[in-house]
Amino acid sequence: MIVIPDKDSRCLEIERLIAAGRGVCESCREIGISEKTFYRWRKQRDGELSS
Repeated sequence: MIVIPDKDSRCLEIERLIAAGRGVCESCREIGISEKTFYRWRKQRDGELSS
């Protein structure tokens, strides 16, 4: 498992893994969070960026 301290970095790392061809489930498992958590964090981050 990859250890990354903050949620923004974790979210970006998962997105990088997905872009490299891995599935969301596999990427989240490798980082150590659930898919639901990933989608919630991404939604929060996207909301902050558009504000």
